[in-house]
Amino acid sequence: AHINPIAIEITTAVVKDVSEAINLLPMLANPQVNMAKRRVSLGSANNEKSAAPKILAGDKTGAGRTAGDEFYRVEHFSVPKESELLVTGMDWLSNGDLAICTWPGEVYVVQNAQGPVELATYRRFARGLNEPLGLKVLNDQIYVVQKCELTRLIDSDNNGEADRYESVNDDWGFSGNYHSFAFGPVIDRQNSFYVALCGQRGRWDVPYVGWCVKISADGERLESVCSGLRAPNGLGFYGPEQDLFATDNEGNWLGACKLNHLQAGRYYGYPSGYPARKEDYGKKKDFLQPAIWFPKKLAPSASGFITISDNRFGPFMGQMLVGDFQNAVVLRVFLEKVGGQWQGVVWPFAKGFLSGVNRLSMGSDGKLYVGGLKNRAWPSLGPREYSLDRVSFTGEDPFEVKEVRARRDGFELIFSQPVDVAIAQNADNYDVAQFTYLYHEAYGSPEIDHDGKKDSASGIPVTRVVVAPDRFKVQLILEGLRTGYVTRVRVLDVKSAEGSSLWHDTFYYTLNQIPN
Repeated sequence: AHINPIAIEITTAVVKDVSEAINLLPMLANPQVNMAKRRVSLGSANNEKSAAPKILAGDKTGAGRTAGDEFYRVEHFSVPKESELLVTGMDWLSNGDLAICTWPGEVYVVQNAQGPVELATYRRFARGLNEPLGLKVLNDQIYVVQKCELTRLIDSDNNGEADRYESVNDDWGFSGNYHSFAFGPVIDRQNSFYVALCGQRGRWDVPYVGWCVKISADGERLESVCSGLRAPNGLGFYGPEQDLFATDNEGNWLGACKLNHLQAGRYYGYPSGYPARKEDYGKKKDFLQPAIWFPKKLAPSASGFITISDNRFGPFMGQMLVGDFQNAVVLRVFLEKVGGQWQGVVWPFAKGFLSGVNRLSMGSDGKLYVGGLKNRAWPSLGPREYSLDRVSFTGEDPFEVKEVRARRDGFELIFSQPVDVAIAQNADNYDVAQFTYLYHEAYGSPEIDHDGKKDSASGIPVTRVVVAPDRFKVQLILEGLRTGYVTRVRVLDVKSAEGSSLWHDTFYYTLNQIPN
């Protein structure tokens, strides 16, 4: 029994037989031996060459099948059955190989990932991790966030498999609860790490439950950033200033999935643990509105996101792609700053993935890599337990509403191709409505109109439509728009000057502020 904190160190060794283990006992039992020396000794016992890592070939069953449409092609990797590649994190090594961590606690390096999907091989780099939900490569070293810590994986003998698992930081409050998920890491320009900790089923007395935390580059300091997060299954940077964003998932206190711009000291709606004030825990209060609300029909379980960083991926350079686990789709998001805060619009984008879309990454080849899983506890429309897919632009530009910008009297729609003026300027070809969500302890929320009616949206009259001389821009003059609502716009029957129909005719704009 003790009343003061204690610290222990656990050293493990892989041995051939009992006699080798007995030889190690005097060293392990001596508390005066320097731990750094112990690690070196145990990592190179008897100076024998380390065994080669396990390398798996892809399962060729169904190889060569593709999905997608005329604009974006989806290829399916031949993932080996033995790997159980339930993807929870992805990032790139400098040689073009793709590092992946998995829900069962392994890390694989996909060799030849940017080549033919059926020829990729899968080298196991690490195992035995505690449900890692994110992976990041920095200077060709792999970092993962386990439930209990931020870990650096090191291959000290250069045999292709990690033999040292170093704890960078474990100063947050890990309870061991099933929902003690930790998401990230992402790394800023100063090499500081950010980790988002699940608030779902948390308690106030478990430190940092529901918080985003920042860890110094050397791992010595952990500090709180912001609170109010429920299940932030996507974490990353966006924009020229590298603003920090997180997706969060529908549930108690969250009417729908959303995309938050994370800012120091702000609160985002979900009861959070210490260092939040105990008297505030579980009490309703104001929270910072998200940049995007995702309607449930589009995204019932928003996941990872990336920025389109290569113009070889089509006409949406600089915009955000967001995954959804349950619907097994990828969405497109355009953001703008109004009154100093981000807000924006979401469309459908790509579908045809083999499992629940969980992680996204852009390759140096200008293609999107999509990692999926169908966790044993979470449903998804994807047919398989796990998947790795690759999306490439076919070269044919879709006719699409490319951007939407809020204006004092409505919205400006910017199309990817010139519009047919006669059709586009007809106000009857636009249907606009607004709805919001309840902020309450119950799980999720129906859509609520201006009058508080459930499962309803308030119609917004389109009083006038102005088509710009270049025919790319269309101004919708609207009457009765309210802030704090999602604006649904259906663009009916509008065609391009060449006669093409819209790829997607409906979008949703989260209107937090109206420009002056």
